[in-house]
Amino acid sequence: MPLTYVILGSGGHTAEMCKINQALLDTGNEENAFLYQPIRYIVANSDETSQQHLLTQMPQAKLDDFITVPRSRSVGQSWISSIFTTLWALAWSCWLIWRDQPQLLLCNGPGTCVPYCYAAYLWRLLGRLPRQTRIVFVESFCRVESLSLSGRLLMPIADMFVVHWPALAKRYENKQNLRYFGRLF
Repeated sequence: MPLTYVILGSGGHTAEMCKINQALLDTGNEENAFLYQPIRYIVANSDETSQQHLLTQMPQAKLDDFITVPRSRSVGQSWISSIFTTLWALAWSCWLIWRDQPQLLLCNGPGTCVPYCYAAYLWRLLGRLPRQTRIVFVESFCRVESLSLSGRLLMPIADMFVVHWPALAKRYENKQNLRYFGRLF
């Protein structure tokens, strides 16, 4: 059964993802609205607001649609200790990607998404994940002139990398996976 992972981050990332998710579901074509369903929302275990925010914004979402996962790195966490938490998050993501084999990973910049995208990329390289599984990264709206750390890490492996601002589109115009649609919000 096709499955979509929508990876949420805290604060503004979740607000942006709610808008992107709504656009995914409101295609204007009832048949297309079911193309990416069911959707599973990936939320970091220390994120106390994203789930509630999404449930408020998207009444069709249910508690069963959420998967709580270890966070790669917490704000203010030392770089040394983040190596271990990131490896733990990568192990979790490899298991979940293997188990669910999503057709689409949709993310917009929280650090939580990095292990999931690399896990999907790794499984695809090893031939254990269908080739049609796609990684779509939508850079945060607030990134006007430079990419986020997540964006820099994921640009080489994302199937589609979306930016909102012409300065970013021009700066990375030689990247084949880059898409600029103008402001999406």
